[in-house]
Amino acid sequence: ATPDDEKQAEAMPWAIRHLDGRAEKYNAICWEPRSDLTPVENQDAHPGSQVSWHPGWRYHQFQGRKVALILLKGLAAALDRWEAGIEADGFPLAEDYWHVGGLYNTIREHLRTHVNTPNEVEVEGGEKTDVRSPCENAFPFLPRVCRVAMHGYGMWEPRAHKSYDLLNIIEPAPNGYRPHWVEKNWYSGFDVLPFVQRIPDGEVDPHAIAIATTFPAPDLDHDWIEDEDSGGGGTNSTPGANEPPTRRWLREATHRAFHNQPTVVDVGSLELAQRRAKSKSQQRRRLGDDSEAITPGRGWVAKGWAAGEGFCDGSPQSECNRGEHNKCMSVGHNDNHRDVAGSTLSGWLVFTVPNVKEGIIMARMEWWCGGNELLTKEWSEVNNGQTLDTAPWNVTEPWSQLSTRRLMAVKEEHPMHPDDYDSHRRLGKPTPEQLVLDDFKMDIAINGKITKTMEREEWISHIGEMSKNCAIWPLMDDISYAERDWAEGDDGETVEVAIRFRQESAPHQGYCLSHIYYA
Repeated sequence: ATPDDEKQAEAMPWAIRHLDGRAEKYNAICWEPRSDLTPVENQDAHPGSQVSWHPGWRYHQFQGRKVALILLKGLAAALDRWEAGIEADGFPLAEDYWHVGGLYNTIREHLRTHVNTPNEVEVEGGEKTDVRSPCENAFPFLPRVCRVAMHGYGMWEPRAHKSYDLLNIIEPAPNGYRPHWVEKNWYSGFDVLPFVQRIPDGEVDPHAIAIATTFPAPDLDHDWIEDEDSGGGGTNSTPGANEPPTRRWLREATHRAFHNQPTVVDVGSLELAQRRAKSKSQQRRRLGDDSEAITPGRGWVAKGWAAGEGFCDGSPQSECNRGEHNKCMSVGHNDNHRDVAGSTLSGWLVFTVPNVKEGIIMARMEWWCGGNELLTKEWSEVNNGQTLDTAPWNVTEPWSQLSTRRLMAVKEEHPMHPDDYDSHRRLGKPTPEQLVLDDFKMDIAINGKITKTMEREEWISHIGEMSKNCAIWPLMDDISYAERDWAEGDDGETVEVAIRFRQESAPHQGYCLSHIYYA
């Protein structure tokens, strides 16, 4: 019998029915009707990409449950070891049973001492032999990255910590402008579980098992007042004594509980606070010859597949991709490629990198992304001729609203990779010869002084991808940092980095930066 035989399928456990995907393959919808919210846009019936070559929800459920069983078995083994360890060595459990810090240090030390081959090749029997490791071959321009602990700031999502968003370390222009997201989430809180996804009565419900308890059910009063404006003698929607709450009060209480997360100040946030205090005096650094200032530009723009601000950490609690004009709210997918786009007219992109101890700073960039025309389309000179203008910028300015409307209109026009141009824009795949012209240059400044001008030939040499969609450009390689005798507990130095593109033959052509890696 096949899973498509309904009589046979009904005799099987619900979770393993129709695994061949020929029936009940998709059950996702875009919106479950609810009494407290009505989307601005009419919602689509279901998300896109429900195509024949995707496996469907039953396959994912089956794989997920198998992984869960492996984790449960691992947890059981860990508890057995915990119990045996306490019996052998007493309470509390000794660190060598569970702490991995020593293992990490050993791995790092092996990297430093063993992955340390020369840049050049050795000669054996008259033939050249490449003795470098695969990692060093991937970074021929900076092989020592393979022997140090790297850190980073990025824009792609999901991302666990918003503190490490690249936008956080970008310095504002004199008028206060810096790349940002204009669109916000239209609503927050949990989504209603679609009725079509309910587990039938009598079938195994893993979630119910996970939350099962021997504690008695709480004595909760589930009554409320349907009319939000009636009852409740308290202020700010708070119900009065001995009165049932209003629907509004319940919604507000749920919102507060959902967002009541502990205050955690991580390294990123501390560094950002510290560098902001220092940046005031550094904003107008000048070159050694006093020819021009390294002034943050006002022509850079943040863009992405979903160009809005949300909480996109990849967890079930994420609140992602909920813009007001989204036509499929419930999907909330966290997969989002974002970057900062700029061109010749954008001026300098200035950012401050904390905790630099090895003297290494690199950037992931895109030569094919475009996108800067969203802001500088009508400009004819760098920063629209307002490089040093300090008139305060705000999001309501006409030019900002114009760029936002353009972003909403064309955010789907920029594919994630050159190979995707045919399907996104029905255009031929672009080439570096078309988008990076002969007079292209990229200037790099460190701590207010231009340290390198990368000509086109050298810049093009870095477009090769170490992995899918990951091409890296070196911005700083100063071995003197690594040779310093850093004091114990010293986290390194804060380094101000600036880049700008120059291309007179195509001043509006945009290029993008999405990640900064450093050590």
